[in-house]
Amino acid sequence: MILQQAFSRERAVELALLTGPLLLLGIGWRSLAAAGFELPGSMVRIVTQAALCVIAMHAAVRFGAPRARPELLPLVAVLALLGIVMVARLAPGSAGQQANWLAVGFAAFAGGIAAGRMPQRLRSLTYTSGLLAVLVLVATGIFGETINGARLWLRVAGQSVQTTEFIKAFLVLFLAGYLADAGGALSRPLPRVRAATVPGAVYVLPLALVLAGAVLALALLRDLGSIALLLLLAIALVYVATGRAVFAFIGAGLVIATGMVGYAAFGHVQARVDAWLDPGADPAGAGYQSLQATYAVNAGGILGEGLGRGVPDVVPAASTDYVYVAVAEELGMAGAAGVALVYLALLHAGLRVAAEARDSYTRLLAAAVALLIGIQAAVIIAGNLRLIPTTGITLPFVSYGGSSLVVNLGLVGLLLGLSHTSRAGAAPQPG
Repeated sequence: MILQQAFSRERAVELALLTGPLLLLGIGWRSLAAAGFELPGSMVRIVTQAALCVIAMHAAVRFGAPRARPELLPLVAVLALLGIVMVARLAPGSAGQQANWLAVGFAAFAGGIAAGRMPQRLRSLTYTSGLLAVLVLVATGIFGETINGARLWLRVAGQSVQTTEFIKAFLVLFLAGYLADAGGALSRPLPRVRAATVPGAVYVLPLALVLAGAVLALALLRDLGSIALLLLLAIALVYVATGRAVFAFIGAGLVIATGMVGYAAFGHVQARVDAWLDPGADPAGAGYQSLQATYAVNAGGILGEGLGRGVPDVVPAASTDYVYVAVAEELGMAGAAGVALVYLALLHAGLRVAAEARDSYTRLLAAAVALLIGIQAAVIIAGNLRLIPTTGITLPFVSYGGSSLVVNLGLVGLLLGLSHTSRAGAAPQPG
């Protein structure tokens, strides 16, 4: 009874925390209107729909994962509702569609909660998930369409679906399941493995084959950003599973080697790196986006120009690849730092779910989801601030894009389901 009251209080805390994101949505809407910005004609419907989606997510957690940690959903809601405001600001014609994708994301979120309550079934899909990741990549290569030099989209029912987002989800399931089985062997130095046991190299082989297949396919599709994200995730998760720094060093070498090969093999990668190193060399061409992004960040200063009062839309792809620059210009570095801190808090909350797990598979799966979102956010923020070359991947929950929003909401639902399962005292699984 006492435990039930405690968990009930946590849902009440979650609901109270959600007032912040909902106020952010309303203030953002009215700020744009006060600035004289021409909002979409359906803005009332967009704001109402987005708010109802967040409330519905709270209801899904309350009934589907009542014992889950209370801070996860409010953190995600801050980012998703900020995304609605920024899409309405940067691409008004797409704001309604973003709100519709948020509604689809609610279904993925609820499905993720249900899946998180059945970790043993997810674990049985480990190798199926790895195979599906490679098959989806192959299908994209055969039937996909090329946009901005990369072949990453499939046309489904009239909508362009970025398949790499779904591939990331499949690889999260594969990596968690595989490392839960093989982590113990990989954590031992190879010379010390007894003759009676299977050599550690054998455990590396399935991981290497799936990663090599995914990396090769992504290279053929010219998606170097997803390759970097995939390798960084694999490195981080292998380190979490084994504690061996040697794997981290090997992985870092692979990332550097992949970047060098990509630079030599693909013209659009070379153009991005050259524009990063010296955007002034071609200010009206390849360096234009990078220069405009730098000007936008500088114009924002500490407190920003104010929503609707800057000109971040002069930056190409401002609503997708460069949405963080738009935040920095109109909300200032204070607002941009706040967004980065939300991602750090979300990463911390996800890793706390992993720490509370009662078995290695649940622990690694929760860590994989948290690390995937955290690494992706870090890569895109660093690219927007010209700390690294741009990668073409989206800022989770904030950038315009249905595939990214739906998949990431599904993964957060999975994380909440895992949190409930661990905190409810479910019987531990083998491993």
